Amino acid sequence: MMHGLTRSFFSIAVLPAFAWVSAASANTRGSDTADIAQEKGLPWIAHSSAEAFFLPSPGSSGGLPYQVSLYQGFTIQSLSFAWFHLGLRSRETMAPGFGSPYRQPASIKLGAGAEVVRDFLFVTLGGNVPVLGGEGETADTLAYYRAMNGYNPMPQPSLLSPRALHAGAYARHGGDNWTLLGGIGYSRSARVELVPDKPFFPAAYVEFMARAIRQTKRARHRWDLKLTLYGEEGSGERIPAHDEGDLLQFRYGYIKSTGRVGRQAGLGLAAKLPDANRRLRMASELVSPGRDENIQRAYAEFVLAWAPNPDFLWRFHLLPKALLTWDMREPGHEIEGGVSVGVKAWEAHRARWTGNILYGAIEGRTYIGLGMRAEFSFRHLGFQGLQDAAETVEGE
Repeated sequence: MMHGLTRSFFSIAVLPAFAWVSAASANTRGSDTADIAQEKGLPWIAHSSAEAFFLPSPGSSGGLPYQVSLYQGFTIQSLSFAWFHLGLRSRETMAPGFGSPYRQPASIKLGAGAEVVRDFLFVTLGGNVPVLGGEGETADTLAYYRAMNGYNPMPQPSLLSPRALHAGAYARHGGDNWTLLGGIGYSRSARVELVPDKPFFPAAYVEFMARAIRQTKRARHRWDLKLTLYGEEGSGERIPAHDEGDLLQFRYGYIKSTGRVGRQAGLGLAAKLPDANRRLRMASELVSPGRDENIQRAYAEFVLAWAPNPDFLWRFHLLPKALLTWDMREPGHEIEGGVSVGVKAWEAHRARWTGNILYGAIEGRTYIGLGMRAEFSFRHLGFQGLQDAAETVEGE
């Protein structure tokens, strides 16, 4: 779970760097949609993506750990103040220790958002509805628990248990040189049933998010703060089984753009409080209730975005991390690097390819991960252009 949260929070820093460099390039060469004939009709985006992650680490039990996911989504902006999203995802995960892959052949994603107060207050509501439920082996329950609650480079928790419900409200206030954002969200994961007739519900959580952005003549400064409060895991009878430790994340980012090049540097910290002991558990080889697998992270980030011409955008990122336990006895490290290229196709549409590599060591284990992602967005502009940020709604 910790690794998945790192990725989602890191995207807060990476995606605005893309958008900002693109905007800076557009200011110097003109908007990339300025010359497109605006067709009448509702603006919409058809988004397709495929991603895969492999963990060819020494000492991995069973087969090669991996996760693959296919997604097809459709977003429509009915009016300037509302949008709707429908998507279909198919995924498969082979986590370390699994005897067979965990499959979710089809899951429908629904989402909607609205601007309640113009340029100030926004609300979102969505979730995932499994069409064909997840399948796994009963013997994999211990490995599943470790993948969900311990620190592991894979799988991302959303691939094992996507959000069945997510609701949020966000406010934004802008001034001459400052922009302030804040929000609250509630998420509840989908049920999991590896043991027949014994469903399991991962912990729901509430998130509080705040961001401050200050624009100066030389650069843009950004501060992010995020607090995640977890509830209790539960069985099918909703019997409390485990209290997940709360998570606090902080990041500072320094973003600068000159011409066709954008640069970002920053520092961050993610601290996860100790879990509460499991008060009720089945007689089995579950992880010891006295063991705290939560890992704290301090990290730096470096992003370089380059737009050599209006049709191409390159991005390079590097994310070194220090991994620490509460007792500080077994510190570890992890570093992630990647490169992606975005292409503008047929004036308005977007294609993007991304490759990542991950290397780390924790608790005496060394691992290497390789990730790939390909996506294409067919955009119908309608009455007005759609921002690139709308293309990321399929993320968990």
